[in-house]
Amino acid sequence: RQLHGLHAELEEATLDRKKFFSINEQFHMRILEATKNKWLFQMVQDLRRVMKLSRHNSLLKSGRISHSLEEHATIMAAFDAHDPEAARKAMHTHFVQGLNAAG
Repeated sequence: RQLHGLHAELEEATLDRKKFFSINEQFHMRILEATKNKWLFQMVQDLRRVMKLSRHNSLLKSGRISHSLEEHATIMAAFDAHDPEAARKAMHTHFVQGLNAAG
């Protein structure tokens, strides 16, 4: 439910970059918190600090915000369906697409 609420806020914030980036970070952190994996959480936190600037630049590329939102929707659909394999695949796709946009 929290993810759906955050995602709705993301969709409304597409024209406000600062707000979008803040909510986007909350969305990703909520997924990490749900894993209850402290090691993964810390690793991603460290990586996010290093990549913060390029992440902002990657989301500014034409079409990346809408693609990111679509990827989030796919992840949430897998969660809602209680399908861990689909969730894993969707998160992997989202990660790879983010890396491609940053590169």
